[in-house]
This record gives sequence, C-alpha cells and structure tokens, in this order.
Amino acid sequence: MSKRQINQVHNSINRVVHEPVRLAILKILISAKEVDFNFLLTVLGVTKGNLATHTNTLESAGLIEVKKEFRGKIPHTSYRITKTGRAEFQKYWENMKALAP
Repeated sequence: MSKRQINQVHNSINRVVHEPVRLAILKILISAKEVDFNFLLTVLGVTKGNLATHTNTLESAGLIEVKKEFRGKIPHTSYRITKTGRAEFQKYWENMKALAP
C-alpha cells in the first residue's frame, strides 16, 4: 500500500466510531438487538456521565437510537444500532484491515 493510499484510508476513518468507548458500544450493539444503560455501564466499566456523553455523541451522529421510557416509576434507557451505525462500523473495520500489514 502506498503512502498516498494509507493517507486516504487514514483520513476516511470516522473519528466518532474510532474513540475506544464508542467503538465498544457499537460492537456490543452489533451483536445485540437492544441493550439498556445499566448493561453498558456494567460491561464497559465507565461512569454514568461518561457513558451518557458517549451515547449522546453516537445518537447525534445517527449511529444509534435511544429509547427512554418508564417502567413503573423507574426511568429506563435502552439503545440499538441504526442502519447507518452498522454501515459505519463495517466501514471502520474495513479501513482498519486495510491499514494492517
């Protein structure tokens, strides 16, 4: 792969996806139909505020859908990946494979 090709691939990497916590969230959501906030919190080992910030970024980019509801009097937030999110995740991994030796 030429230096120019490497630069093209590098420049096409989606920085929203590339951040480690957001990448992990997308990986989890690729494998599951829907997960809730507490599940992600436990699996990722991040703070509530950190998780909320990352999921807001993914939602703003159109990569995940957020569903907020009440179960009785308890708020419940769940997430699922969008078609755009799946496509961006696949594209991200294709770019990573292209950069690998």
